[in-house]
Amino acid sequence: MKTKKVLSAVLTAAVLSTALLSGCGGGSSGTPQNTSSGSASYAGTTSDAASADLMKLPENGGYDLEYTPSKDKYRTFYEIFPYSFCDSDGDGIGDFKGMTSKLDYLNDGDTKTRDDLGVEGIWLMPIMPSPSYHKYDVTDYKNIDPAYGTLDDFKEFLEGAHKRDINVIIDLVLNHSSKNHPWYKQAIAELKEGKTDGYAQYYHFDKEQKNSGWRPTGVDGWYYESNFSPDMPDLNLKNEKLREEIKDIVKFWLDMGVDGFRLDAVLWFESTGNDDSIADLKWLYDYAKSVKSDVYMVGECWTDSGTVANYYKSGVDSFFDFAEEGASGRVSTAIRSENAIDYVKAMAGYQKKIEENNPDAINTPFISNHDTGRSAGFLMTDTARRMAACLYILTPGNSFVYYGEEIGMTGSKSDPDKRTGMYWSAEDKTGYVPSIPGSSNKDVPDKAVDEQQKDEKSLLNFYKKVIALKNQNPAIARGKLTAVDVGSTAAAGYICDDNGDKVLVMFNTGSKSEKVEIPEDKFTGQRSRCRRLAWRRFIRGGS
Repeated sequence: MKTKKVLSAVLTAAVLSTALLSGCGGGSSGTPQNTSSGSASYAGTTSDAASADLMKLPENGGYDLEYTPSKDKYRTFYEIFPYSFCDSDGDGIGDFKGMTSKLDYLNDGDTKTRDDLGVEGIWLMPIMPSPSYHKYDVTDYKNIDPAYGTLDDFKEFLEGAHKRDINVIIDLVLNHSSKNHPWYKQAIAELKEGKTDGYAQYYHFDKEQKNSGWRPTGVDGWYYESNFSPDMPDLNLKNEKLREEIKDIVKFWLDMGVDGFRLDAVLWFESTGNDDSIADLKWLYDYAKSVKSDVYMVGECWTDSGTVANYYKSGVDSFFDFAEEGASGRVSTAIRSENAIDYVKAMAGYQKKIEENNPDAINTPFISNHDTGRSAGFLMTDTARRMAACLYILTPGNSFVYYGEEIGMTGSKSDPDKRTGMYWSAEDKTGYVPSIPGSSNKDVPDKAVDEQQKDEKSLLNFYKKVIALKNQNPAIARGKLTAVDVGSTAAAGYICDDNGDKVLVMFNTGSKSEKVEIPEDKFTGQRSRCRRLAWRRFIRGGS
């Protein structure tokens, strides 16, 4: 069997490098290709000087800094909690003017430089009027919370994002509303009058307290379903009048220019079972597509992978891959156990499963979000954080970066502790949100954004390079994934095949470099379209 030799795949601790290897699929077959010592692009030592050189994106092999902005639904997204991101007026609460001022940090629109993070999508946590700091209990679905600004401020933000080729999706909370929403107030008023055929049909009311998720209304023995909080009564999404209201809401935001929605708590849409919730999602997605044909939707279905895969039958583009995140998720497990092969095989199997349910499925890997412990808290070393970034960002689909993850922000325990202010500068507090209601978390990264921007070896600049690789190689996001087993546990990878454009991504989660042989028949194609991305792992003291 003909083989190509490559140094065990790679990134990590202090280094990041890429290689375009010629001879893939014809020409010089069987000739070893080695990215270790002797290569013009890569130093073969473990010295600090060599590590510094490897932090630079190589100019040879076609890997310059420029890339073509995405024109489809495939993008690396950045999740923002507006309250915490950037405060423009000094009132202690983030706002749209502040977020607009930081768009260049996320993506300045210049594809020839790496001054920005390079993300091409933004997910905004709830922006609609709400009595809570988190705003997951909405009182008006067609407005902006005054704490964040005005609709005009939002439109300015949206316009600025689109000028930079950034798509914007907003949280759409349809499982429940606020108790202060006019719908609920009117429903209670009707119950007091003995009526149950109007707004009372927008919610779930019953004379029986079915379980702990049902709470007394205070009206004549009636209970209402409210699975998340007494302040968040569950909506009855099967009601046709409510559906007309929802259609109006969806059209309002899409007509304004929003590119799609993150759908909150879809697992709870119907207490009668997953099939009914999936039917709700299909109805919602089909309607949204009738308004905007390329609308992008991603659902929060926080449960096991098998159930999540089943939800793809709804036609919705994406559902967050919760099996990736957290201290016990696939990414952390691969790093802790130095086991890349199980990771790539699991990802290949998962992609196959979701595509069986929806051929257009777009996986959404992530390692932390606003509801989970921040990744820097369970990835305790700089090496682990960098390897984690490689594993989940270079996985096919739309990777989601939680704000502050790229600078090593921490937070766990209570929800507010996970949502503290973005740490822009240790010296200049302009825009910094110093406190979040209910949070006791005072931890900040060792280096703020401004310091990390200047440090070529920083975690922030590392994230930029990983995201740049995904931007420069569209097949990584869009390709069909085939696992590549080279007979090693720590070193393994996968081929991403996007209609013949193939990229081979290899990882080495171990503490030592390895040489591996990649069977020729695993990686064939036109020479000009066949890429191998190689990452070198450097662990001080390793061989």
